[in-house]
Amino acid sequence: MIPKLPRDSFHWLRWINNDIWIKLGVACRYQDMLEQAGVLQKYAVGYLEGEKLFCRPKINEVAVMFLIDDLFGWTHLRNREFEEIFNVR
Repeated sequence: MIPKLPRDSFHWLRWINNDIWIKLGVACRYQDMLEQAGVLQKYAVGYLEGEKLFCRPKINEVAVMFLIDDLFGWTHLRNREFEEIFNVR
């Protein structure tokens, strides 16, 4: 399981700075994310429940931080997507 990160890790510049899906080569679609779960797991460095964010809070979603080419970036996953990709039950 990836670690929970502090909420100040998920700021605007890290959200806007990194086009996660293009860099990972994963379509932002449920089936493709599941098929590419290994890639998402490889680059994920942490998460935080979406409603706890200062920047772009969302209910029923999880913010996941990725480290790609020495750049941090994050995006939201729906709870179900997060649970299935990261084997959380």
